Amino acid sequence: MATQDTLSAGFANIVGKAGKPIRVRYFSEVAGSVWDDEVTLTEITGSEVWTSGAVMAIGNKFGSEDVNLMEQGKISMEDQKLYVNGSLIFTGVGSNIAVKIGMNGSPTQSDNYSIIYGGIPYEAAGTQIYKKVYIRRLTNGSLVGET
Repeated sequence: MATQDTLSAGFANIVGKAGKPIRVRYFSEVAGSVWDDEVTLTEITGSEVWTSGAVMAIGNKFGSEDVNLMEQGKISMEDQKLYVNGSLIFTGVGSNIAVKIGMNGSPTQSDNYSIIYGGIPYEAAGTQIYKKVYIRRLTNGSLVGET
């Protein structure tokens, strides 16, 4: 078994044991014609993806990536880390995409999160093993501008 296959199987095992069901919804982002802050998000039809991911708390170990991002003001201790399969898409090529993540498997849940940082795949021998994103709970359950 190749190294990338072993790593993929190991990640799948971790998600199988410590993961939770998540729903990923994609929105197209259109800026208004008059004001820069007038943004409308429309869900892309048929884009909803159900998968599993491992959710972790933000760490506070000196020198870690989490602490460095906190010092830069990009994340806070109330945020979380989400590890998902490397093939999951979080960015659009040539278009503006917003992503909303729902936790715990219910299509009507109030546990919705937005991605605040990350999404770069960790690879081995050209195979995307996993992605890590930092997520923040949406206090009102929806993204700003969501229709």
